[in-house]
Amino acid sequence: MVPFRNNGHLFNYCLPSTRMAVEHAIGSLKVCFRILLDCLLLTDIKKVPEFILACCVLHNICLLQNDEMPIGVQFRHDEEVDHVIHGNAIELGKQKRITIMNALRMKI
Repeated sequence: MVPFRNNGHLFNYCLPSTRMAVEHAIGSLKVCFRILLDCLLLTDIKKVPEFILACCVLHNICLLQNDEMPIGVQFRHDEEVDHVIHGNAIELGKQKRITIMNALRMKI
């Protein structure tokens, strides 16, 4: 958003803090859903907001379940280690997905 030039003092004062909050939220999503760091492989541009909304919903479910990934986790970029880390992460992701699916099934 562009700040007002005249008589928008309150708005101009609040804009930077709001922008920081939005940027922090987007950054948190990118930490949890690394696919958001790259180009999304969606053929229909209209599905991008739905994809991001799905990430937000999943992130909120994780927060409600106290299931957070620590921010600032660093991994070595070694092919051998990379394979182990991604293999474990994929398996852990599958387990979490099944747990969420079962929890949602019970609510329906």
